[in-house]
Amino acid sequence: MTKKTKDTYSLRIISLILSFFLLFPFFGYGASNVDELKADLENQIKQKQQEINQYQEKIGEHREQGDTLKGEIQILENEINKFRAEVNQIDLVIQKSTLNIREIDDQIGILVSDVNQKRDLLSEYIRAVNHFDQETLLEVILKNDKFSDFFEEMNAFESAQDNLQATLVVVQALRDDLEIERDKMEDEREEQNRLKSLQLIQQKSVQSKQWQKENLLDKTKGKETAYQNMIKGAEKDIAYIQEQLTMLLKYNLTLEEAVGYAIFAASKTGLRPAFILGVLEAESRLGLNVGTGNYKEDLYQCYRKLGYTSKAEREKNAFLSITKELGINPDTQPVSAEPWYGCGGAMGVAQFMPTTWMAYKDRVAALTGSNPPNPWSHKDAFMAAAIKLSDAGANQRTEISERTAYAKYLGGSNYSKWVYHSVTNYVIKLTANFNNQYFK
Repeated sequence: MTKKTKDTYSLRIISLILSFFLLFPFFGYGASNVDELKADLENQIKQKQQEINQYQEKIGEHREQGDTLKGEIQILENEINKFRAEVNQIDLVIQKSTLNIREIDDQIGILVSDVNQKRDLLSEYIRAVNHFDQETLLEVILKNDKFSDFFEEMNAFESAQDNLQATLVVVQALRDDLEIERDKMEDEREEQNRLKSLQLIQQKSVQSKQWQKENLLDKTKGKETAYQNMIKGAEKDIAYIQEQLTMLLKYNLTLEEAVGYAIFAASKTGLRPAFILGVLEAESRLGLNVGTGNYKEDLYQCYRKLGYTSKAEREKNAFLSITKELGINPDTQPVSAEPWYGCGGAMGVAQFMPTTWMAYKDRVAALTGSNPPNPWSHKDAFMAAAIKLSDAGANQRTEISERTAYAKYLGGSNYSKWVYHSVTNYVIKLTANFNNQYFK
């Protein structure tokens, strides 16, 4: 076989191999077992929800019967059982989320392998095309004994160029798919982190209600008259306030300030003040890493390590712009720390990322009069959260509009899965509690 024939033959072999990978780019795994596991978990989650609803109905029935010691004990017992059921339900949801993460991880592995295969083939193609490019048309004509050989070689060369372009398109598409799957992974891990935070809160609620029950029995000695005398005092209100407002401790706020900022932001945006408090209280409780990070490591370097270099630059530049305008040292200004999923960098009580804050800061300034507005200022942060929630429809002041608004606050354009999520349910519950406590 002559060198010319070998070159043409090699080019054809590469073309055939590449054509195969272009036609069959993915190799999926059988997912029947995983689907069965997820379906079983979904059924168990629904059963737990029915159990939770039953406990909630019992709580409502006992409350309608009026304040009695026996009724209060039964309410506390049902609340304890309800919280325990919620803890178990969240555990099932986390198990389902873990299966989702494994599926996404498998898909990422397939995509990475596919990209690497196509890159190797692409390199072979480029070498082949470069080899032919080094010859002039005259040299190609002269080295072929027959014109048919010349045309055959030219056709092979043109086919190689076409397949090279097609392969480049496929590689870019695979890279785009890989980016999408990595975003899905980050979203799923963020959701799981919030679920674990919520589960921890519910576990503490079980302990709190158990303590309240024991404390109530201890103080009343089981006597109705002692209970009636006790509820005339302020102990229940004090316990409620301490239990509900985590943000008071995390952000050095007084109760009056928190309620005042919520009322002010609500008056400018059309929201219910209780909803603003509910959202920010949930963000405070669910954000276990609030205010313990540094922008260099937890924001900039974190995104770079994950391969999001352009996002890393955008967030870093926005953060430096914010701190420079405020005259703050960026190296010492705390942000949220890098969690086990994704990256940190969120700022203040509203937990806005730097680029998100930049998109809202002018509107915040117009409504608060702050120039420049400050994401670590409670007044400005409450307003920023209210504007974002109002844009998402919470100014309609209905439960579904508030659910949808908070879902968008969490998930952006991929908000649909959050509307009836347990985390959103928690915000609605907090909102109802705040509304009953402060605004009725």
